[in-house]
Amino acid sequence: MVPPQSSPVANPELVDQVDEAASLYRLTDALYRARSSSDVYDAALDAILETLGCGRASILLFDDAGVMRFVAWRGLSDDYVKAVEGHSPWKPGQRDPQPIFVEDIDNTDESDAIKAVIRREGIRGLAFIPLVANGAVVGKFMTYYRNPHVFADHEIDLAVTIARQVGFSVERARADQARQRAEEELRDSNERFRLMSEDAPVMIWICDPQGKCLHLNSMLRTFWGVDEERIATFDWRDTMHPDDEAGITAEMVGAVMGQRKVNVKGRYRDAQGRYRVLETNARPHFSANGDFLGLIGVNVDVTAREDAEAQRDLLLAELNHRVKNTLAVVQSIAHQTFNGRDTSPDLRNAFEGRLVALATAHNLLTQANWKGASLERVAADVLQVHDANRDRVTLMGPDVALRPKEALAIAMALHELCTNATKYGALSNDAGRISVEWGWLDQPNGLRLVWRERAGPPVKPPTRRGFGSRLVQRTVEQDLDGEAIMDFREDGLICSLEAHLPRLAGEL
Repeated sequence: MVPPQSSPVANPELVDQVDEAASLYRLTDALYRARSSSDVYDAALDAILETLGCGRASILLFDDAGVMRFVAWRGLSDDYVKAVEGHSPWKPGQRDPQPIFVEDIDNTDESDAIKAVIRREGIRGLAFIPLVANGAVVGKFMTYYRNPHVFADHEIDLAVTIARQVGFSVERARADQARQRAEEELRDSNERFRLMSEDAPVMIWICDPQGKCLHLNSMLRTFWGVDEERIATFDWRDTMHPDDEAGITAEMVGAVMGQRKVNVKGRYRDAQGRYRVLETNARPHFSANGDFLGLIGVNVDVTAREDAEAQRDLLLAELNHRVKNTLAVVQSIAHQTFNGRDTSPDLRNAFEGRLVALATAHNLLTQANWKGASLERVAADVLQVHDANRDRVTLMGPDVALRPKEALAIAMALHELCTNATKYGALSNDAGRISVEWGWLDQPNGLRLVWRERAGPPVKPPTRRGFGSRLVQRTVEQDLDGEAIMDFREDGLICSLEAHLPRLAGEL
């Protein structure tokens, strides 16, 4: 008979390694399947208790204020948790923290109060294992032993391995929770916005990055004849007038590229098939990392306003045309009246020149719908700085808006000065130059304009005041509530006009 052979004795160290590997596998699998922070904490505590041979364990994380707080624990009393919460060997965000192993709390430099709390809990040995995310400490897990405990190398390696997996999972769970909160807040915000905008007296819309409609309020749905259920499939671009499509698209793309708001007008076809002019104010919005999320905008039907402005422009153009015709008739009558033997050509030319200056100022005001004209534009047109006097007249001064009466008065005054310069002054030769400068005075509503001639023929003071000088003086006094001072210097005339003008909003 062959004696039975005894079974080989299993290697205890090998068994421990297999059990530890199995525990780590279960931890990895549980963390992968975790759907919440509590799932992560439960899986981590199970693995810690199973592999590190401790009867108790806890997980703590830094809160938003940077305080280390218990988030999960096993085997600890509530009194202990309250007493030691907030204690941490590391600061929030500290890089590369090292684990701390305490063989016996009695042999440490901790305060007697802390030692007493720990002893009352029946703890002598304990370990602080940092939880790290992106290289920085975010919390820790702790193991507790009833008796003094010497931490073997393989225990330290296991603890660090567990901490790595738990730290990554904690950060992922936090990110998932933050994303969920952000999504919930966005949904709540969108719902509040939808309720707020639904009955607004303007057309409000939201689109995604591809221009797909996400929201149309009641007024805009009515305008386009779109049911709320059809918003997702409705393409508003099909309603744009073909002639306006390129311009509207370019403005919208420019706003997105420049991350700025946009104001654009265009024609859109409404539910009745009519084209209406909508003025759109829109703004692109972006995520925290700069991703384009879409546009939000408001449309206002300005068709009636556009029609009224077009009608007004038509009437003003007709009025301007008729005034010009009237001035032409006046000029013709004056020409026939002055055609007598005793009327000099200079007198006729002077009269016609004044009519032309008046017509020039009138044309500028008409272009601005008789709201006013800029001083620089009036001076440039009357003095012909764009044409004959391009290189001989210099204009310099701040932006000044003239009301119609003031624009006409300054135009007449500058015309008289230009006529005098052409006949006798700086514009009567080839070398003369004129500068016109203006600026605000210190006193309220005070403006000074200085006409300065140089390089013209030598000037002699007149023996009597001519009609032009009297016209300038009277115009400034009566229409501008100011005065004109003529200084006939030998090297060139200097005329200073001081006028009482209200400074309009936005002028420097």
